[in-house]
Amino acid sequence: MNLMKKVRNKLSGDAVKMKAKDYYFRFAKYSFEDCKCESGEQFRASVIRLYHTIEKGLSYADYRPGFGRDNVERLILSLEQYCGKGFDCSAFFYETARSCLKAYIEKNKAYGLEDSDLEKRVNRLPGHANEYGGTIRISAPTAPAEMNYEQLIRSRHSIRHFSDRPVDMPLLIKAIELAQHTPSACNRQGWKTRIVNDRTKIEIILANQNGNRGFGQELDKILVITADLRAQQKSRELFQAFIDGGMYSESVLNALHYYGIGSVPLSASLTQEQEDNIKSAIGIDDAEVLVLFVGVGNYPDGEFLTTRSERQTADVHVI
Repeated sequence: MNLMKKVRNKLSGDAVKMKAKDYYFRFAKYSFEDCKCESGEQFRASVIRLYHTIEKGLSYADYRPGFGRDNVERLILSLEQYCGKGFDCSAFFYETARSCLKAYIEKNKAYGLEDSDLEKRVNRLPGHANEYGGTIRISAPTAPAEMNYEQLIRSRHSIRHFSDRPVDMPLLIKAIELAQHTPSACNRQGWKTRIVNDRTKIEIILANQNGNRGFGQELDKILVITADLRAQQKSRELFQAFIDGGMYSESVLNALHYYGIGSVPLSASLTQEQEDNIKSAIGIDDAEVLVLFVGVGNYPDGEFLTTRSERQTADVHVI
């Protein structure tokens, strides 16, 4: 290797290191921590995260009265802090959080669990509840393959209640093949999908993933989506694996819906120990990064509950 090439490689490596370090410091500066937010954007993200965890619990088929009280407490404190700092208490996410707390109190009452102190605290919060928090009742989509694009996208929901009928493997593979048409950097398609069908390995994933409590036992299979770092260019594509992998993951979810397969995305933001446990159990190469888990199963018969997850106005800026 000649001297000029060595210099170029070192400069390239230094640039990537600087980019990683800069991102880390910006992440540490701007990311939120529940009940310790400062900016309106941090409060919005934290509040939505908290009330969505409550919505998920409200949608479980095996409902447990009083579940998630710790997140309820954090949500109330966050709403108190938000208004106390002078932010807009008529904002959509704030009113939706109030609505979700109202749904929580009402459902617990229906199960014979009343908490007058909690109800008083919620009623003392400034502002009002809208009608967009909590759950909605849905059923398996009718002929999604016959929908146009808008209908397909608007009709998809993550579900957390499944039948005990196994998903047809050829149909599942067909959905994954359809998602292969996702755009990627220079068409490198650096993603991989593993269909985990073995129950022992599914249990290992569920034990190490942080968001499946209350419904994970109903999943028929789990898709593990990874991105291969060997498909990324060393000089500047530090985050490209997650960009391409995220785009592909969304295509997988929509393709599953198109073929009538129920699904729920499950975060792959894990501790190092959790990640090592999963990678070891299912044989993931060190060169691959975890992007997303997708729980799949057939829809249950009849109607069932899922999170309302109301969409807010798109944040679009024309410059």
